Amino acid sequence: MTRETSVTVTGNPRYKRVLLLGMDGLDPKVLSPLMERGELPHFAKLRTMGGCWPLATSNPAQSPVAWASIATGCNPGYHGIFDFLGRRVSDYMPELAIMKMNPKNAFGKRESMFLPVMQGNTFWDHTSDRGIPSTILKWPMTFQPRQNRARLYSGLGVPDIKGGLGRYSFYTTRHVPKHEEGAEKVIIVTPAGHTIKTFISGPNVAKLTSREAARTDLTITLNGDSGVQLNVDGRSVAVGKGQWSEWMEVRFKLGMMKTASGIVKFYLNSVTPEFELYMTPVQINPRDPAFVITSPDEYIQELSRSVGLFYTLGMPEDTKAVEEGRTSEEAFIAMCDEIVEEQENMLWHELNSFREGLLASAFFSTDRIQHIFWVTRDPRHPLHDRVYAEKYGSVIDDYYRKMDRILGELMNHVDDATALMVFSDHGFSSFRRTVHINSWLAEAGFMKLTKEISSQDKDGGGLFQYVDWKNTSAYALGFGSIYLNIKGREKQGVVGPGSDAESVARAIREKLVALKDPLDGSPAVRNVYRNSSIYSGSQTGSAPDLVIGFEDGFRGSWQTAIGGAPAGIMDDNLKKWTGDHIIDPSLVPGILLTNFPIKTTSPGQMDMAPTVLSCFGMSAEGMDGTSLIE
Repeated sequence: MTRETSVTVTGNPRYKRVLLLGMDGLDPKVLSPLMERGELPHFAKLRTMGGCWPLATSNPAQSPVAWASIATGCNPGYHGIFDFLGRRVSDYMPELAIMKMNPKNAFGKRESMFLPVMQGNTFWDHTSDRGIPSTILKWPMTFQPRQNRARLYSGLGVPDIKGGLGRYSFYTTRHVPKHEEGAEKVIIVTPAGHTIKTFISGPNVAKLTSREAARTDLTITLNGDSGVQLNVDGRSVAVGKGQWSEWMEVRFKLGMMKTASGIVKFYLNSVTPEFELYMTPVQINPRDPAFVITSPDEYIQELSRSVGLFYTLGMPEDTKAVEEGRTSEEAFIAMCDEIVEEQENMLWHELNSFREGLLASAFFSTDRIQHIFWVTRDPRHPLHDRVYAEKYGSVIDDYYRKMDRILGELMNHVDDATALMVFSDHGFSSFRRTVHINSWLAEAGFMKLTKEISSQDKDGGGLFQYVDWKNTSAYALGFGSIYLNIKGREKQGVVGPGSDAESVARAIREKLVALKDPLDGSPAVRNVYRNSSIYSGSQTGSAPDLVIGFEDGFRGSWQTAIGGAPAGIMDDNLKKWTGDHIIDPSLVPGILLTNFPIKTTSPGQMDMAPTVLSCFGMSAEGMDGTSLIE
């Protein structure tokens, strides 16, 4: 059944201005002790002005799902975002759920390159439609942005210039084995004297019989052991060892008199004995954007005129480069620091002219920092190391303190006519053990494999390579999603819809909640949710049939996410991505602080949108959440 949200004006606005400050991943169990120790004075001050509460997160507790639920005031059955990854029903293959190319854009028009992924109306759609000035900075799941009266800069989901989620390049003289993780991103270079001639790879260009990546020349001049000079398109910049370069603009020839402009940064690891140079993914150039990433289209250029060049990738903090050993922790922290500074500058740019209406700004490096450095907080993690923990143990707290400073500066602009809401989309926990759900489905008899998976096959036959679909009743992809192989829906469905499907779903749930860790017998799964019990709305048909709520310390494996079934059911998590939140939502609430009292001690993120509207004297119909204003 299709459900639409509608808004009516109920009276005079309670506030002239509404400020929303989002901080991805801030967790109550980190925030509260820091406040009690007096290390977050501005959070503490805001708590006395209104209050501080855990904020119930989405199911699953994933950023795309949560931010869409906050924006719409509705559950995923309405807005259609259920995971980072979805599946093509036609062939079971995983596909990105946070970005969608437009298959009908035959002529490659930049304004039609992508399709919106989030369905339904957001709170800023409602406010801007009623003439309330509305500005939204870096909100996830808004790419490609609708062109309406709101000023919007899209966040998570914005691609690199190639139309992907962002892949770094690593230039080195060192031999890199083909089996090494991330080897596909390595470009082997050979110096000729003090000069290296190589290239920067850009968007794909159609040839007569194939598609090839456009290239721009990159010349590197070695300055002894201390640094290098980089030359691109006739422009030269210097970068020292252990330092980041400034932004460099890069232009690619695409044929037919067409070009595309991007921007990159470099980090120099070493010059000798081996040369190692990291380059960010090629970002969309905000001065000359290849894709539409703001509303109005020219808004991105206004931001650039004010703050200079900046990271435009939806998820710019390169955790992969740290995990794969291409950058150090220090380089990663410096990258995150710069990203936060860029976003701060955008916020101050808007705040300086903010007289009335709605202003929302979101920060995300807090999430990425915790993904990488959570191991310092957890002695039980298999990668925990005392020396490492002593060296980097303050990084997470430092970022909470950084957010406190930003909040303090923002609060200088808050008066009695301003409503302030500070929130996070979810909390955090440790990621100690990976669970291979497809492997479990096979062992439990719900999936049939065509061969025994070797322990040498680390991917476990990714993309469902070894699945016998005619004898498979269920499969998993994404980070906690299970789909039934239903007749008439899936290409080779075997499970009858209705009672047969309910019987299979019930059997999976009963067995999966009993799953124990073979190491110590601890439960791995807290709950398994049937889609009909947690979702409602016109998009529910696209939802996974079952959603897994893992216990603390466990998470679905990276192999599960792309349809793999490795040998065994569980493994230690030995990646630097040591913190996570894709567990049962009851375990990882976010936070909410306001400068006004609210009428409940248990707010949920779907209450945010109707609360914003209430501040402006509006009432929402059709939203799952309710206004928190007393």
